[in-house]
Amino acid sequence: MEIYQQRTKFQVIVACLLWMMASLAGAGMSQQLFESEVIVRSQAPAVRAEAMKSALEEVLVRVAGQNSVLMTEPARELLQKPSRLVQQYRYFTVPDSQPPILKLWVRFDGDAIRQALQQQGLAYWGVERPDTLVWLAVEDRGERYVVSADDESDVHKQMVEVARQRGVPVLFPLMDLEDQSQARFSDIWGGFFEHVLKASARYNPQAILIGRLNRSPSGGWSARWYMDVAGKTASWSDSRQQLAVLLQQGMDDTADQLASRFAVANSGGSTTVVSISVDGVHSLAAYARINQYLASLTSVVGVQVEQLTGSQVQYSLQLNGGLQDLTRTVSIGTVLEPVAGSVPGNYRLRQ
Repeated sequence: MEIYQQRTKFQVIVACLLWMMASLAGAGMSQQLFESEVIVRSQAPAVRAEAMKSALEEVLVRVAGQNSVLMTEPARELLQKPSRLVQQYRYFTVPDSQPPILKLWVRFDGDAIRQALQQQGLAYWGVERPDTLVWLAVEDRGERYVVSADDESDVHKQMVEVARQRGVPVLFPLMDLEDQSQARFSDIWGGFFEHVLKASARYNPQAILIGRLNRSPSGGWSARWYMDVAGKTASWSDSRQQLAVLLQQGMDDTADQLASRFAVANSGGSTTVVSISVDGVHSLAAYARINQYLASLTSVVGVQVEQLTGSQVQYSLQLNGGLQDLTRTVSIGTVLEPVAGSVPGNYRLRQ
């Protein structure tokens, strides 16, 4: 009995160490949500104060998932004195910029922002953000091309920037021979999205955004967008005079739709307790991985192990939101997957 107890204690200690290491690795991803860069005229205190306000506005929209958060009372209170939330800031000059462009980099207190939003029942969107594969077909007054991963066009650069601002992880297709044989410009432009979705499989994205951008002879831009997130689709169109504004609005609409699925609201401080089971747990490393993952999820307030039976672990979770919110989040992750054909709440460890 004594040897068994010592072995159990050792296993718990090892699992905790693994959990802590994984938590530290995930902390960097979370911090990026609360960082922002703003162009400034100078390092004067008044200019810095205004820039910090703009930086905090960007962060609030990013983690709430909607521009409308800026109209809420919690956001107004936070924006009254952004410096209270600043953890770090520094100035830097954009490399190779002519004339030199000065920027202010700011990192805010993520815990304080999260608590301020959730305590008022507002939505909060954490690190559970789907990788979004972006297919963009561009017709620029006779020039036609599909934006690729190594593209140096203005469309690519600006799309990457607006995605960063909204916290949407994006990737672009390689447009190598394999892509070109499956998804041609005409497929994207003509709306033959089944070809594009088939070509997307090699990238294993959790979301797919397809855009058709057209520049008119007068210089204005128009766009048609199509989005697929785990089989749920949406489409919309837009027109703007400037490309930057068009892409910004396109990414705003994309982020809003993703947030509507994955952001979690705490309804007046109340939580839900649910039981789930996870199968395929054959090692201490796997056990620690699951515990760290569950504890990192935005919707999870508390994690408690109820029972261990063979390779299966049963948990009691305290949640913001419900089991459906948890399942949507799990579906875009790489740790757990729902067990097909079983009751909700049954998962298995992804290998």
